[in-house]
Amino acid sequence: MNRIIKLQKILNENSKKRIVVVGTTCTGKSHFVKNIKNTHDMDELVFPLLTKKEKKYVCQTPWTQNIGKTMTQLVKTKVKVQSGRPVFGTVVINSDLIIYLKISDKLLKERTKKRGVNFTDAKNMQRQIEQDIKTSRIPSITFSL
Repeated sequence: MNRIIKLQKILNENSKKRIVVVGTTCTGKSHFVKNIKNTHDMDELVFPLLTKKEKKYVCQTPWTQNIGKTMTQLVKTKVKVQSGRPVFGTVVINSDLIIYLKISDKLLKERTKKRGVNFTDAKNMQRQIEQDIKTSRIPSITFSL
């Protein structure tokens, strides 16, 4: 069974819950959003609501914990998750269930190289997401890629 079908099954089984699907850059979030109905990309929800100054700050490289904290705060205040309409992104926000897209270092290295993304930035973001999941106390499912 391919990953899209497996993830769709999990989403269907939890359709009455407010679900956020999180993963670091290059985990395939945009691919899932394009191929699973009634899903939203967190960036597409939040970026139209940001000022030019906010956008410039959160899009700079290298990625830092301060950038991550700022983006987290912006998303938490501007994006709301609805039942049956999962939101895919990099920030853990108020929800009933978190689905964590876990990627191996080997696959992450391949994908970041292919996309021209800094591997260290992706790993730092991944560590932040994992920490946020732990501290959120929201039930979670790990979906291995």
